[in-house]
Amino acid sequence: MSTWEGRVEDLDLLTGRARFGGDLSAAGALWLGFVRSPVARATITAIDRTAAEALEGVVGVFTADDLDLITQPRVEGITPTEISRPPLAEGEVAFVGEAVAAVVAISEAALADACDLIDVDYQPLPPVVGLDAATARRAPLIHESQETNTVLSSFNSDYLIAAAREMAITDEVASAAQHYPRVACSPIEGVAGLAIPDGDRVVIHVNSQMPSLVHGELAATLAKPDDQISLVVPPIGGGFGGKCDGENGLFAVAARLALQLNRPLRLVQSRSENLLSMQARDQQQSITLAASYEGVVTALIAEVSADVGGYAGMGAFEPLQTQRLIPGPYRIDKVSVQASAVMTNTAPTGPYRGPGRAEAIGLLERAMDNLARKLGLDPADVRRRNLLRPEDFPRPTPGELVMDEADHLGALDRALEEVGYEKLREEQAARRASKDHRLLGIGLSCWADFTGRHEPCQPAAARVTDDGRIEIDAGTAPIGQGMQTVITKLAAETMGLDPVHVTAVTPDTGRFRHALGSFGSRSASLAGSSAVQVAERLLDQLKIQAAELLEAAVDDIELRPDATLGVLGTPSPAIPLADLSGPEATAAFDQGQPTFSGGTHVAVVEVDTETGNVDLIRHMAVTDCGRVLNEVMASGQVQGGAVQGIGVALFEEMRYDADANPLTVSLADYLVPAASDVPQVETHFIETPTDRNPLGAKGVAESGAIAAPPAVQNAIIDALSHLGVTHIDMPCTPERVWHAIQGCQ
Repeated sequence: MSTWEGRVEDLDLLTGRARFGGDLSAAGALWLGFVRSPVARATITAIDRTAAEALEGVVGVFTADDLDLITQPRVEGITPTEISRPPLAEGEVAFVGEAVAAVVAISEAALADACDLIDVDYQPLPPVVGLDAATARRAPLIHESQETNTVLSSFNSDYLIAAAREMAITDEVASAAQHYPRVACSPIEGVAGLAIPDGDRVVIHVNSQMPSLVHGELAATLAKPDDQISLVVPPIGGGFGGKCDGENGLFAVAARLALQLNRPLRLVQSRSENLLSMQARDQQQSITLAASYEGVVTALIAEVSADVGGYAGMGAFEPLQTQRLIPGPYRIDKVSVQASAVMTNTAPTGPYRGPGRAEAIGLLERAMDNLARKLGLDPADVRRRNLLRPEDFPRPTPGELVMDEADHLGALDRALEEVGYEKLREEQAARRASKDHRLLGIGLSCWADFTGRHEPCQPAAARVTDDGRIEIDAGTAPIGQGMQTVITKLAAETMGLDPVHVTAVTPDTGRFRHALGSFGSRSASLAGSSAVQVAERLLDQLKIQAAELLEAAVDDIELRPDATLGVLGTPSPAIPLADLSGPEATAAFDQGQPTFSGGTHVAVVEVDTETGNVDLIRHMAVTDCGRVLNEVMASGQVQGGAVQGIGVALFEEMRYDADANPLTVSLADYLVPAASDVPQVETHFIETPTDRNPLGAKGVAESGAIAAPPAVQNAIIDALSHLGVTHIDMPCTPERVWHAIQGCQ
């Protein structure tokens, strides 16, 4: 385990030198903003911009007809072009918050005033709200060009007969059904950036997690050659998956207008705009487990359906992720899952930390608790009897993936030991016996997650700068995960340099087109491995050049920690890196299969039966993510994800009324955890290195968001189970908890 000290990013972040998307400006920059639809479903009959255009400080008002942008499919293979989300609405709107017109002004104040003066004439249509309404016979079509609102239907029917037979002959069955709530990604900073014209070229600074993908989308949307666009990623004020998809089309508007007006344009999304547009999850779920009386699960049948909003984007793929991960860390051979994605008149959903996989583990872990309760067994014992063991690997999943080894049983035992499980059960029994109105609950969540799943090949580039520094571009977007530190240290160790001579640069597709970005828990395992690979190749080139200059054998050349090259065993002569003729190298590490992390979370709660209030008093996370490259940063990733998962379990839900109007459009209505709501998340690691990359590392960033929600939810239900409470949907608000208690009296 490495014990690297310090983080490369910290000085800029702590001193305020880091420039986030909303901080960026340029000489003569104008402000760009958007008029958004106040209705969920309507045709647009007219847009009157006269008053806005007459306002002092307004440069112009623009609609889709003014911009000549080519709408791109959001997700190839699932979203037909005709229902793809246009950058600006084209004759119709499909959700509250859809961008209808763009406004350019000389100041933020003038921009806000102008947006208020634009009069859009909407012809409202009955909105389609909820999965039942969208899939009903003769349901109104969200988009008239389509025959159905269902955009994905996947059923691994080969397994159904075997699973159904097992259900018929098994000792016992247990089921669970729930709604996994729709949530807002709510990053610290919303979508923000700057578009700068440069002749026929445009340089776009955008806080996107996927620079290479966005670059390609922009080139296609603008109908411009690929080399006339450069996409630069500043430090990102929180990504969590929400900055992979969503409103990338707004930067096509920014780029077009920057070129058209020949002025830089600033785009900074407000908090309410972000809450309206950056949403995720929203899955209706059911599952049935077949098991022996001893609690050994033999089959699983599940059905999951996601509400993906008014346009099908990346969120439409999430039920497939659920389908592939639904057996989790358990030895369940007969598995059948039906998955679907359906459009409604709500905001389009996209990725959010652990997309589809959080939903899989959330459903599975509820069912495991229900099975234990039905059989009268301890929830920990049921999990122990079903967890995968070393001899079970490699193990195929219901999809095309193959799990590599993780110590799932060791993680469970370590978590139970660290939390003091037996003593907690004793305290729980004592409180129940004393009729204490503050009941204790203990919730478990055993999880597995595939990491580095999307784009398993990670390109990287390296070069020597004019001043003799090594620059490494591993294509990772700076979303706060500390990857500049990891890349710098890995490259420096590989080359034998003091890290002060190495810089891990942030993505710029004008410099390195194939900067994939940061998503899918890929940065350490894939970008880290690619950084090592490209550093090795650059070192080989440096040695060849130095050997020629020093008239020595290549094998006798060494790169020294002070960034000079010399002959082994001799103090001089030494050649500074700056004296070499600009060597460069590229690499593309291909992992092939993803790696599979795993572990156990334990949540301990107190539930007040008189008020329904829930206090989370302990949260324990034991994680096996392969080799841990930096324990401080790995712990931070687990803790941050767990806090987001705790928010889902206790507070967070995007709610809509019967007319598809969002009800949670500010942080006064959409509740996120405060520091006082969350205890210190205790983290421990088990290391089972993978052989799928040279570092032995697996992903860790999404684990907390995947595992924490069912642990907390199970703990709350566990506290109340002796009263007859069998289920409470997340978020487990005091109102829902109180009603569940009252329903049992």
